[in-house]
Amino acid sequence: MYFMFSGEGPTDMGVCQGNADQCHSDSFDYGPMVVVVDQIVERRWAYSLVESLAFGCVSKSCLVAKAVVLKQDKRRVRLPGARRPKETSDFYQNARSLALCARECEQARGCEVIAVLFRDSDGTASAGRGLWRDKWNSMMAGFEAEEFERGVPMIPKPKSEAWLICALKEHPYAGCEALEERSGNDNSPNSLKAELSNLCEGETDRETLREMVRQRRVDVDRINMPSFSAFRERLEQVLQAIGGRPRTEH
Repeated sequence: MYFMFSGEGPTDMGVCQGNADQCHSDSFDYGPMVVVVDQIVERRWAYSLVESLAFGCVSKSCLVAKAVVLKQDKRRVRLPGARRPKETSDFYQNARSLALCARECEQARGCEVIAVLFRDSDGTASAGRGLWRDKWNSMMAGFEAEEFERGVPMIPKPKSEAWLICALKEHPYAGCEALEERSGNDNSPNSLKAELSNLCEGETDRETLREMVRQRRVDVDRINMPSFSAFRERLEQVLQAIGGRPRTEH
């Protein structure tokens, strides 16, 4: 089994060294969201995908380039539908592109690949809160369009800072659903990015955030937020489908 990740930058999934389009674990500067996935997998299978080094990354720019090729291939054109409105077409196309990358990886490695696609949900408060479900559905439809059954959307609402703040705020893990109603605009007066920076005393680089999750200062088992639960349930569904079993508790 192999995990393929794609995110938006260094402080979510991470980046390939040298700005490469694709990379394996040894040249992947992975971020805190990879450790979030790792902790969920560890509870399910009692082993660490990070320690196994069976993971890699595909850059967002690579997926965008593949999407352009898909749009130009008339044999693979898909018209907008109820599950993928025009407003969320990028989520759909990115999922299709990652599904193709995962298929190629499966053929090269001879094992099943789980593809986790990270994208923040809302940029501004006026973006439309109902769009989260549309974006989730569009991403799932993109995986399905390529008949790829191991695709996992990872779409924080409104952005990954909300998941981390849930664990780090004054009253950790309490009332975290309210964070999902905040603006994802970094320029807003009460931005999530600024709040996370304050909670971390200005240390919000990739390595620091990754270690916070690794050391369980961010405990994925205690985060109770709709967008996080949707991601976790989908990941566990995929793990179960390929033979995962819950970890025995002592």
